[in-house]
Amino acid sequence: MVVCFLFATIWYTVLIFGYSCQNSFIYFSFQCGTLCYLKNSQVLTHFENAIFFMFPLSIIVIGNIILIIHVFIQKRQMKCRHQLGLWRQNFRMISQLMFIAILYMSICVPSCILLIMGSYARNNRFQSWAANVRIRYFTHLKYLVIFGYPFMVLVGQKELLQMIKRCFYAFGRQLWRTRWKNQTIPMTIVPPMKHGSTLM
Repeated sequence: MVVCFLFATIWYTVLIFGYSCQNSFIYFSFQCGTLCYLKNSQVLTHFENAIFFMFPLSIIVIGNIILIIHVFIQKRQMKCRHQLGLWRQNFRMISQLMFIAILYMSICVPSCILLIMGSYARNNRFQSWAANVRIRYFTHLKYLVIFGYPFMVLVGQKELLQMIKRCFYAFGRQLWRTRWKNQTIPMTIVPPMKHGSTLM
C-alpha cells in the first residue's frame, strides 16, 4: 500500500514539475487540456494507462469474480452441511460486497473498453467516438463510484435504515401538525343565502 502511494506520488511529481515541456492550457477544454508529457510521449501515455488504470482494474475484476464464485461455493457447501442459518446471517455483508463490486465494474470496465477502442484500436471508425464519450462522460462517472460506496454500505445496514425511517416519519408528522396548527378554521359557518332572502 505504501509502495503504491509513493510510486504514484513520485511519478506525477517528477513528470508534472520535472519533465521538460511547455504546457499549453486550453481553458474551454476539460481540465484545461492534456498534460504536456502525455502529449509529447506516447510511451509515457501507454505506461500510465497500463499501470495506473488497466492493471489495477484487471486485478479488481478478477478478484471480484473469484470472490463471487467463492461465495456461491461456500453457499453450496453450507447447504450440504445444513448450515444455511450461518449463510443468512452473513448474507447482508455478502450483498454489500456484491453491490460495491457491481457498481465499480459497471463504470470502470466500460471506461477501460472505451480507452482501448479510442487509443489502441487503429483504423477503427469508432475511435473518435470512444475517446469523446470516455472524456465527456466516463471521466465524470467515476465520481458516482466514489460517492456511491457509502450508500451501498447503507443499504445493508438494517438498523441504520430503521433509524432513518423513524427520523423521516417524525419529521413528516411534525410538519403535518405544524401545517394544521397554523391553518385558520372559522368558528361559525354562515349558511348560504337563497336568492331574494335576507338575514332579518
